[in-house]
Amino acid sequence: MMEKKIFRQYDIRGIVPDQFNADILKIIGNTFGQKLKKELNKVPVVSVGRDVRLSSNDLFKGLTAGITDAGCNVINLGIVPTPVTYFSSFKLHTDAFMMITGSHNPPEYNGLKFGIGKDTVHSEGITDLYNDIINGKYLISDKKGNIKDYDIISDYIQFYEENFGELKEKINSIKGVKVVIDAGNGAASLVAPEIFNLLGVDVVKLYCDPDGRFPNHHPDPTVEENLEDAKRAVKIHKADFAVAFDGDADRIGVLDESGNIIWGDILLFIYAMELNKRYEKPKIIADVKSSKLLFDMLNKIGAEGIMWKTGHSLIKQKLKETGAELAGEMSGHIFFKDRFFGFDDAIYAAVRFLEAYVDNKLERKLEKCSDLIKDLPKVYNTPEIRFECDDDKKFKIVDKLSENFNDYLKNGKFGIKSIISIDGVRVNFDKGWGLIRASNTQPVLVMRFEAENRKAMNRYKKIFEDELTKINI
Repeated sequence: MMEKKIFRQYDIRGIVPDQFNADILKIIGNTFGQKLKKELNKVPVVSVGRDVRLSSNDLFKGLTAGITDAGCNVINLGIVPTPVTYFSSFKLHTDAFMMITGSHNPPEYNGLKFGIGKDTVHSEGITDLYNDIINGKYLISDKKGNIKDYDIISDYIQFYEENFGELKEKINSIKGVKVVIDAGNGAASLVAPEIFNLLGVDVVKLYCDPDGRFPNHHPDPTVEENLEDAKRAVKIHKADFAVAFDGDADRIGVLDESGNIIWGDILLFIYAMELNKRYEKPKIIADVKSSKLLFDMLNKIGAEGIMWKTGHSLIKQKLKETGAELAGEMSGHIFFKDRFFGFDDAIYAAVRFLEAYVDNKLERKLEKCSDLIKDLPKVYNTPEIRFECDDDKKFKIVDKLSENFNDYLKNGKFGIKSIISIDGVRVNFDKGWGLIRASNTQPVLVMRFEAENRKAMNRYKKIFEDELTKINI
């Protein structure tokens, strides 16, 4: 039985094999293939990639059987990072793309991200696919499609050879850069070390052997404990900085020379400083979890900061709507439209961070990586605070909190200044802010807090925690 709840806002995701298995993917692939043939009125070509998870090979067989039964042709990209599958839609001009990946989720999960043309399907598009499955029938075409293998990774690496030759020369001119790469045994293992070596970087490899069991640590750089080995390595090896990737390489984590984490929202500021050298007023989109400091500093340097909903598909859509040069999330999804294709690619983001570091070093604006943010005012904030909450309750809890906090705003309680409700509830206080939102990919609620001082930050955190205990759903 196919459960409706695996069809989420910007992907399909569930526990293997109970919710998500080869038979289910065969039906999904077949329905998607039928949809493509009807809309395009031709034999569509679909590029399909998969991550390193142990279940991904079987899921690939089911998915591609369904697609080819519908009469569509498949380009098998093999085991690749998610952004390399996105890249295939631009390089190969396929009619659609599908990526089997559990991303940063626990090992028992797997999922599917997909798109038509160069655009990712999300929201109603995913709901519509579920409805088509329920209301339709499995089709075996008179002429089945075929499956052809293609080495897209070579094309992807060639892109860096062709576009970052000048960076390689700069790295050589400053007698090298040493970088720790923690691929977390995920798909970045297949690509990131080779690209950095190609650019002349002295690479210290951590967990760069693909292993879907993730034996060393879970590949999610938004969780601080997953970065402990990278923290140690960057100090032991006296590296310039470290980069870490999630399981499918669409999220980046960066640590400076001392092992301090540079979170995704602050990375956006570093990139924005570089864009500001070439654009009069670059537009930068950041998700609702991002620091107020980011928006304040973007305004200070003359850039336009745009706050938007969390979610890779939603951010990509907003990037297209606004014509922004850059977008990103606190969680490490970074989207470059400037000199790139506008999708979230942690490997590309890592190379652009390397470029920013090298350029500033050559301009003698820094001695070490941490100097990139030395002029930022000090604020106190939490990382993402995540706790489990049933899927059927999490949005109701956020709605109830939104109702309560809006009442408090009207009554002048807690010194609330304003409330932002574009995604969850972001409450602005006199010295900072607090946020709670429901994850669209996991049965989880996410909170984050920030203030001018630690005491205020903890006070805002306690307000939210106390309000949560009052809710009974």
